[in-house]
Amino acid sequence: VIERIRDVSTFSTPSIWEVSTDRGETQFVLKVEEDIRRLPGQALLITTSQGGQFLIRDRMALDRGSRRILERFL
Repeated sequence: VIERIRDVSTFSTPSIWEVSTDRGETQFVLKVEEDIRRLPGQALLITTSQGGQFLIRDRMALDRGSRRILERFL
């Protein structure tokens, strides 16, 4: 579960995302914008280039910086 988006390498894809999750810090490659899927409510599911999946339970509950980064991709 992603709790904070710390940085992205570029606002175009592919891009490297550095995030804080419920299991610690990690980074992954987002291949295309379509790999961010909207789920019911404000939830999002992000699929990485390696096939891993990260959940954002409520994108509106993220900090302001994380929301700004995320909105560039939605």
